[in-house]
Amino acid sequence: GRGGGGRLLPLLAISALVAAAAVYLQASPQLKESVVNLVPESAVQWVEQSIGFSLAPRTNVRQIFPENTKPANPVSFSVHFNGDGLGEGLQVTTDHFSGVDQLIRYACNQFPEVSLMAQQDGTDRNVICLPSNGARLFSDTAVRIFSFMDIRPGMRTYVVPQGVHFVWPLGKVGDYYYPEIESPVPESPIRLRQLSMSPRVFTVENFMSPEEMNVILAHNKDRVKPSEVGFSGWRDSTRTSSTAWDFNSWAAKRVQRRAFDLLGMEFEPELADATQVLRYETKEWYKPHTDWFDARSYDEWNPRVNNGTNRFATVFLYLTDVDAGGHTVFPLSTTHDGYNGEELVHPGTADTPGYIAQKDAEWVCNTSSTALRSEPKAGNAVLFYSQGPDGTLDEYSLHGGCPVIEGLKWSANVWIWNRPKPSREKAKDKKGPDGDNKAIFMQFFNKRKEAVSLFWDDGSEDGVFQSHIMPNMMSPMNTYHGHTFFVRIKDTKTKVFTFTADDADKGKERIVEIE
Repeated sequence: GRGGGGRLLPLLAISALVAAAAVYLQASPQLKESVVNLVPESAVQWVEQSIGFSLAPRTNVRQIFPENTKPANPVSFSVHFNGDGLGEGLQVTTDHFSGVDQLIRYACNQFPEVSLMAQQDGTDRNVICLPSNGARLFSDTAVRIFSFMDIRPGMRTYVVPQGVHFVWPLGKVGDYYYPEIESPVPESPIRLRQLSMSPRVFTVENFMSPEEMNVILAHNKDRVKPSEVGFSGWRDSTRTSSTAWDFNSWAAKRVQRRAFDLLGMEFEPELADATQVLRYETKEWYKPHTDWFDARSYDEWNPRVNNGTNRFATVFLYLTDVDAGGHTVFPLSTTHDGYNGEELVHPGTADTPGYIAQKDAEWVCNTSSTALRSEPKAGNAVLFYSQGPDGTLDEYSLHGGCPVIEGLKWSANVWIWNRPKPSREKAKDKKGPDGDNKAIFMQFFNKRKEAVSLFWDDGSEDGVFQSHIMPNMMSPMNTYHGHTFFVRIKDTKTKVFTFTADDADKGKERIVEIE
């Protein structure tokens, strides 16, 4: 026993040193990549699996030069704001700048999107354009550019200001993109295909190997339990699938790190939820919703305010094929191939983020509609963003899991946040013994031809103002049994409608039509 312990202590010391070195390397991408390229692949994988860090990519390896290194001959290229794949951008040449840092500062200050960001944030745009504060430059394949040696003639490059992350540029619907990351499928590269302009949605082909999918399924198939919704987590009829959280399998860890690589982000465990594995049986579904949370969930939910945090992007994994049904639907997309101009959802749905009427949710999953639906195909994924290039939360990212018609669907969520995710202890949307089960959720829908104003009747003559509602628009409301509301034509004293909430509406989808 003593002999074994004596041998164990040096091993523990070595492991501690390796982990400490890996932590140190996280702060220096250039040094990290140089070190990793000297180490055998098997050793790198052992370190990654032991410490949970994604080390530098080992495909398409490039030498990292100091930021002021220049090629022998000038190179001309273009610089664009984050995510702008169609604009003309700024046409520049390497000999006009002392290095990449000077280019970032110059170009960042030219974009009106940056001026608007600074204005909305109440900060100096020079601050969010400083490389020392986190402003960066990326290639059109989600690779960070450290020096002019990384730039090809005619390349499109993208400035990412401090406080936001790179987003894949939008070209034309149907365009293909090839990220510079290693495919797990031999001779089949990972390939993105743009499905929509808004929301920003891509199919990701060849994202997982059969071995990875089999390991994730084997690790989780006997561990599933009914799925939950909300930040704090509770069961709801809008989601009828089953869930298991995969914290430990090597395959889930590897796929999660690959998702970070796909997004052009360094892997940071505090920016990710555990991989959520899902099982959908026949007729099970997840009603359309957003993956990002609002003010009802926790404080500091807005990424644009006081270093707020929320889900930034979702990489939704298809672990099996499905005989029929089980598509991922995006009800608010009107920019995809095949859309015929029909009205897919109630007017005003986009102005009530996360909400969709039941009949609309059923229609967009119906194959007779022309809604955007991503087909489940084993090994593929669908990438969509909850935040735009400037960090604004995207209400058009509403999406859902259509009912399985035949067979069984296994899938998984990899959620990545813009900043470290908050603890569930900060949840404000708790249900059950510690939460609010008395509230009634409803939507007031203005069917009149003029704008109206909604008031809560507190017994006074004027009431308590709640919101203005434009024609054919909706306004969400949490209220309680017995609370009365009245409606006036906007900017007048003319009452045109009265409504009193009733517990009979609790747990139902109540749309109050103002006529």
